[in-house]
Amino acid sequence: MKKTLAALALAGSIALVGSAPAMAATYPALPPAAGVSDGTVAPGETFTFTGQGFIAGETVTITVTVITGGAANAGGTAVSAKIPVFQAPQTLTATADAQGKISVPLALNEAGTYSITATGNTSGVTVGPVTVTVAASLANTGGNAGGAPLANTGSGAGLANTGADSGLVLWTLVGAGALAAGATSVVVVRRRAKAEAAV
Repeated sequence: MKKTLAALALAGSIALVGSAPAMAATYPALPPAAGVSDGTVAPGETFTFTGQGFIAGETVTITVTVITGGAANAGGTAVSAKIPVFQAPQTLTATADAQGKISVPLALNEAGTYSITATGNTSGVTVGPVTVTVAASLANTGGNAGGAPLANTGSGAGLANTGADSGLVLWTLVGAGALAAGATSVVVVRRRAKAEAAV
């Protein structure tokens, strides 16, 4: 009976400890690179800027700079009817995932050509520039309803944590300890009962 209880206690503790999820693996760093899902978009159309080569979890600053803006002058003497007032680079931030990658949905509301770069705030790694053209000819007739030329349409959240967290590990160890303590107390009580019966 003692051996059976001891075997059950051992099997239970192994089962509890073995059921804990695997810890997340550290991924090797990816080579620095940047890209966009679409190089030519309509004003306000969402595209995705991606970058890699950063440290996992670091904050990355994304800079969008106007290279040319407004409608091009087709060779006449008149100046383009649309002169962009917004010329200063705009920045936003994202957080690199476990592989050191970012993926940020963006929308540019003004026609023109834009340069996008990303720089890791800890590593100093810079990727890009990647060029995006916002073509007025692709625009719908609704025009620019918003005031901001750059919109971050993503949530900014990183990947979900699918590994074990400290609370789960702690409760697994507490459960295994309780199971071992219970099995030990059963053995001690049975020994005492046998010793008292023998007297």
